[in-house]
Amino acid sequence: MKRLWGLWALVGLGSAAALAGPLTFYARGDWNGWGLNDPMTFVGGVEYTVTVSGLTPGDMFEYKVATDDWSINAPGSNGKIMANANGEFTLYFYNQDTWNDGWEPSSKLRVGYDDPGMFDWVIMGSFNGWASPVLTLTDMGNGLWVGDLVVPTPGTYEWKFRKADNWDISIGDDFGNAAANNTYTTTVPNEVIHFELDLPGGRWRAVPEPASLALLALGGLLAARRRG
Repeated sequence: MKRLWGLWALVGLGSAAALAGPLTFYARGDWNGWGLNDPMTFVGGVEYTVTVSGLTPGDMFEYKVATDDWSINAPGSNGKIMANANGEFTLYFYNQDTWNDGWEPSSKLRVGYDDPGMFDWVIMGSFNGWASPVLTLTDMGNGLWVGDLVVPTPGTYEWKFRKADNWDISIGDDFGNAAANNTYTTTVPNEVIHFELDLPGGRWRAVPEPASLALLALGGLLAARRRG
């Protein structure tokens, strides 16, 4: 699969030097007994990759990327991935734990993967008491999913990215399946949150949509005038 998202790690958008490397990293999970059968290839910079094949399409697996002694491993909570229609998946590992590119996780190693193309992604959260998806994301291609959500009432909300039809696969703060919930605080009525999920990059973000930014800026300007 052609990959446009995730090349930032090789063009200077990450801030920290790579953790000691290149090292040997392995894709480890329940398809290989969490063993060392799937070493990753060092691509350059901080990026490693591997394609695992010979699987049953649609089967799901827990995974981590780790050294042989587990001294370096990610994500912090096990990730979960689905084999694509060809019975394979491709993982990407970025051996860097501090980022200043505006995406999360910003202080952890990142692990991403090619979109299997087997399901859609939605947003679940406390916006409606976790009762049902509040937003179905749009597939932009190359593993990037985006969407905008209008939040009527200001407040702090917890949420996750989730497989569209059930909780078999979800993504929280460290990009793992059992990770802590993400959080977002809105400060004005009807603020619009713009969600982005970059699967190959192992990263996500939730930011004010530009119209909401303008509204926030206007509110700050009016408040400054009242104080003047």
